[in-house]
Amino acid sequence: MLAAGLLLGGCAARLPVDRQAGMDPVALLEAAPLVAGGTVPVLPREDPFALDADMRRFLAEHIDPTRPSQGRLEQLLTAVIGDPRFSVAYDDSTRSATEVFRARRGNCLSFAAMVIALAREAGIDASFQEVDVPADWALGAGTLVVMRHVNVLVPSRHGTDRIVDFDMVNFRASYDRRVISDARARAHYHSNLAAERLQADEPLAALAELRQALADDAGFAPAWVNLGTLYLREGHTAWARAAWWQALAVSPDEEVAISNLERSYRDAGELALADTLLERVAHFRMSNPYYRYFLAQQALEAGNTEEAIRHLRFAVQRKPAEDRFLALLGLSYLRRGDVDEAHRWLAQAQAVVADPALRERYQGKLERLRRDGSG
Repeated sequence: MLAAGLLLGGCAARLPVDRQAGMDPVALLEAAPLVAGGTVPVLPREDPFALDADMRRFLAEHIDPTRPSQGRLEQLLTAVIGDPRFSVAYDDSTRSATEVFRARRGNCLSFAAMVIALAREAGIDASFQEVDVPADWALGAGTLVVMRHVNVLVPSRHGTDRIVDFDMVNFRASYDRRVISDARARAHYHSNLAAERLQADEPLAALAELRQALADDAGFAPAWVNLGTLYLREGHTAWARAAWWQALAVSPDEEVAISNLERSYRDAGELALADTLLERVAHFRMSNPYYRYFLAQQALEAGNTEEAIRHLRFAVQRKPAEDRFLALLGLSYLRRGDVDEAHRWLAQAQAVVADPALRERYQGKLERLRRDGSG
């Protein structure tokens, strides 16, 4: 799996010396270099997605148990989203279901945990769902910035599945997404808390959270990536590399791990391996339609219309229902002077969007094109 994660064509590859030096997953989690006589905090034994008495009283006040599941769902969403007296606000903190219910604040995972806990108690089938939000290469300024997003899926037997998201305005149905187990959601929860402890300069508390995350789901690559970052910040480069290799062992396409390894080996002057890793990163990115969209934006800003069109044709082929790709392709053809192609792609962008306001914006652009050939 490691070779497949690094080299195109499935060629065999020797593992780095770091990986052969006994830093297996068990040793990485025992973390002798990090502990070094210190005490790792013991986490409280509690379910972060459980309800309390206040949440049950809330359900009793707002949910009619005699109504069918769809009716109970509408009552619940009205209570937690439509009623301004409840009003959960976003912040970066990761909280349990009961904590976000009390504080009325939390991040996307916290909100999802609260909604799922309430829904299941009300007899509504609801699951955690990972959403692949595109990385922000511009924001990174040379560092890959990846946001891990989680929302709620309520399946429907008779119609369209219902998605509940903290930020439905920016949610796009075109994003890849998948239902995950509660164990994977708990791994997200503890890995998030580890990152918060790391930012607060509490390395042993961060280690405790990462141990729990990987006890919940040893295949959760972001937790191994965060463990590597913890080792690196504490000055243990070889151990950091071993953790990132472990991330690739469980998820060969984990781009953040590959990027971290590439930078680490390049800084150490191990250029051959760094170049191999860089080639793999480049392959992943050029296969990513959102990265090609980012390159198209840069090309247009630089006046390279044909390059922008090439990137966007690739992106549209991979994601034909992503209106941003279609609209920018229309603009690119307009910059080239091809009004018919511009009209064609803008019309497709309008056709794939569900939001009425966005459809109206595209309609305005199409009308301007018909009138005077401008965008």
